[in-house]
Amino acid sequence: MKIQERIHFTFQLFLFVCVAKAKADVLTADVGDDAVLHCVHTIENFIMATWAMDFLNRSSCFLSTIGNGTLGNCSHQMHLDIDKNKMSLRIDNIMVRNEGNYTCQVVNRSGTFLYTVVLQVLAEPFVLIKIDENGHPECQAIGGKPAANISWIPESTLKVKTRSNTELNGTTTVMSSYNTSNITEATCTVYHPTFTSPIERHLSRHALGAGANNLILIPVLIIIFVLLLGIVLFWQRSNLRTCFSTKKGSPATYENPVVIVEEVEPYASFTVKVNTVYSSTNDLAQYKGTQRAGPKNDH
Repeated sequence: MKIQERIHFTFQLFLFVCVAKAKADVLTADVGDDAVLHCVHTIENFIMATWAMDFLNRSSCFLSTIGNGTLGNCSHQMHLDIDKNKMSLRIDNIMVRNEGNYTCQVVNRSGTFLYTVVLQVLAEPFVLIKIDENGHPECQAIGGKPAANISWIPESTLKVKTRSNTELNGTTTVMSSYNTSNITEATCTVYHPTFTSPIERHLSRHALGAGANNLILIPVLIIIFVLLLGIVLFWQRSNLRTCFSTKKGSPATYENPVVIVEEVEPYASFTVKVNTVYSSTNDLAQYKGTQRAGPKNDH
């Protein structure tokens, strides 16, 4: 790494001394595409040839070729291609972070030649329209690079509120709300460099009416839910009271008279019969005793 840094530093110092020519062009590419940047200068009899990258996120890297060797600190996403004394830079799967200035630097015995390409990365936004939490139509252009432009039909500058958020990947999401409840139809139009023609999204009368009705129905549904919950709780408490009162009163107050009658009557009848037999036997014994005692008294 120290040798690479020394060579790069020496090359940068040499540029300030003998810069002979400089050009700049603009190249646009979509996210996910591959791009090839061609250096306009030949590298015949070159001493050093380098692609130096200065990205918009303030980072940088370089790829250099010296003789038969290649030096650099860029990611594997970037490659040097040399063909017929031409040096090109190939970028695979372009991302937003690749946006920036790409400078081809060729040093030979005649001097130093510069050629700069400004790479602009485009990201196509995803467009949708919906009803926001206030019941108003809202149009969104999600993940665009650069930020999209949104307009409304019918046109209104006072009732339209537009805001944007910058995403972590460098794209921008634009949200535009049409703040009125007096319309029943709305159309938003989104403009972006990646579109061949503007994209329109439409909300019908039914959708807008449904959004307004939902705002009314939500508190009504909450009230109905609370009432039903109160009825259920009251019913459960009433059942619990009945259950507890039944358990406490049953041992002392409830008897089955039928069972008592069925258990007592056979015993009562058996008692009467036993007593009757006992009385008859006693009478018979007394009678026999009287018969025996009578003759003895006569003698």
